[in-house]
Amino acid sequence: MNNLTSSPLKLHLSLGDRLWFFEIIIGILALIAVDYLFKRIVRHVRQRSISVSMDWKEKIDQILFLPFHVLLWILGGTFVVEVLGRRFDFSFFESYIDSFRSTGFVICIGWSLLRWKEIAQKEYIKKGRHASHVDVGFVQVVGKLLSICIILIGLMIVLQVWGLDIAPLIAFGGIGAAAVGFSAKDVLANFFGGLMLHINRPFVTGDFIYLPSMQLEGHVEEIGWNLTTVRDKSKRPVYLPNSTFSHAMVINGARMTHRRIEEKVGVRYEDFSKIPSIVEEIKEVIANHPDIDTHLPVLVVLNGFGQFTLDLYIDVYTLETRYDRYLHVRHEILMSIYNEMRKAGAEIPSPLLTIAGK
Repeated sequence: MNNLTSSPLKLHLSLGDRLWFFEIIIGILALIAVDYLFKRIVRHVRQRSISVSMDWKEKIDQILFLPFHVLLWILGGTFVVEVLGRRFDFSFFESYIDSFRSTGFVICIGWSLLRWKEIAQKEYIKKGRHASHVDVGFVQVVGKLLSICIILIGLMIVLQVWGLDIAPLIAFGGIGAAAVGFSAKDVLANFFGGLMLHINRPFVTGDFIYLPSMQLEGHVEEIGWNLTTVRDKSKRPVYLPNSTFSHAMVINGARMTHRRIEEKVGVRYEDFSKIPSIVEEIKEVIANHPDIDTHLPVLVVLNGFGQFTLDLYIDVYTLETRYDRYLHVRHEILMSIYNEMRKAGAEIPSPLLTIAGK
């Protein structure tokens, strides 16, 4: 009789001992099914986005596939550990299994956001370069700030998941930040100076700038977190701390709309009667030049009586802002002025040295 009653009990225990194994298999199969369904959904969304328009949905597989696979591995691993913990009475794992799951979920979400940010940044820079209106440095700085924000928010959520009070950490971080800020004030000044350069954008990479206080002019090669690199006219790299630009005057030659041609030309006193016709002819020749902006004043006037010459004052603006092209226009204007004076029979006097004989 005892044998008959004990056999069902043994059968029940043996089935119970084996159920945990089948539970693991069923859980893993469920995760595989979810993975397969997720792939089908992502491919469907990607195909529809390609057929309708080219946007970020086309990159959805690059954004989500790898983080989602890692999340499935985390869920599968924690599920197996949980089942084994119940079977073999591992109370330690049962206490922290939910925290592991939540941490993995937060990490994969943050990872996906970082991948999406990286792809969106590259696409924006790529499209903007064709339109020539994107500041690559500013976009990269914004991208880095977004990455820092995502990482910090994810870290705070993970700390909350593990039951840690972040208020003391924030207070301690404030004290530490003050200490670090005092000891590294120059580094922070350069960092925030670089940030303001990217926000205000007084110049961008490739611009030609001039710093009168330093007698420095050249092209901006790089705007970094700490230093800005300027290649001077002797082709030497000059590294300037970003804090320099918070108090130094900067002239941005790349954003000028015109270049000025200002000249004084001497005429002989013997040609005084020819001055009105010379002035009108020179003004007409200058105004007809294609690179002179006639919407601004074209000044050709008798400006004064010098010790030996009559002084003509010429003040015009050329549309050419590149220095080499400006010099070419200036050359043409000066040649035209000289030719018109020769046509009118006037001359530019040259200084004479008279040596008295004995």
